[in-house]
Amino acid sequence: MSFQQVIQTVFNSLQSIALYSLATFGITLVFRTSIATNYAQGVVATFGCYVSTHFALYYNVPLPLAIIIGMLTAFFIGMLIDVGIIRRGKGLNPGGKQIVTMGLLLVFTNLIPVTFSLITTMTPASPNFSAQNFNFSILGLNLYWPIQSIICTILAVVLLGTVFIALKYTKWGLGVRATASNETVSQMMGINTRVITALSWAIASALATVSAVSMGTVLSPGMMGKIQIYGFLAIVLGGVTSFFAPVLGAIMIPLVMNFAAAFTSVWADAIVFSVVLIAILIRPNGLFGKKMIKKV
Repeated sequence: MSFQQVIQTVFNSLQSIALYSLATFGITLVFRTSIATNYAQGVVATFGCYVSTHFALYYNVPLPLAIIIGMLTAFFIGMLIDVGIIRRGKGLNPGGKQIVTMGLLLVFTNLIPVTFSLITTMTPASPNFSAQNFNFSILGLNLYWPIQSIICTILAVVLLGTVFIALKYTKWGLGVRATASNETVSQMMGINTRVITALSWAIASALATVSAVSMGTVLSPGMMGKIQIYGFLAIVLGGVTSFFAPVLGAIMIPLVMNFAAAFTSVWADAIVFSVVLIAILIRPNGLFGKKMIKKV
């Protein structure tokens, strides 16, 4: 594999890195604040993507505005899931929350074809930002970077950068970090953990919607399935004891996958799973995670 192929493979991985990072952070945010594995995040994001596509196709809404409408739709659905379902489950433990999100996965999977029957019949692709490539040269190497990937990367950097800055410097971020550390103690200190968890579910759904729209693939109710799976893998690989470690895992997985595919496309997925398995055997808490110690 030549040096040019190595650099080109890195650029080819950036769109997947952006998509996985947005989805992974959403899963992490919900898990850290609600102690729940949200299996429904991908299909809620898909619903938001269908909303964006519907407005772009049938109402000629500009794509940026259509994406915002889809994000807002997913935002309120995510908030409704926490406020209207998760929170009302009396004594619902983490396993019970997982079962609820699995049920919601089935509900939305069957709801999407009914709600968006016109789109389902047409089976269009989600709106593309651009199908062109940006050609450039670095160190005498002739490279290209799809404009779709450039926009996806910029969106992910801006959105995740904004969220991480908010986590570190705002009262909301302090509440999220405190709730993630110990919800009971946070409540005793006067933090409204209900608002924190509701916003976590909402923000996670909105970020995942951007990931769904940015795929630029044929729409289907299960279109986010693979990203959801690799989002969970990224959390396992990076470690769940911080908000940033899973994103590092989401950066590593597409790189491993694309470099493996350069040698054997058939075994690329198997190689990714093997790398994650070996990593957690060596470091059970993730490559960048720490052992969680709970004080009593």
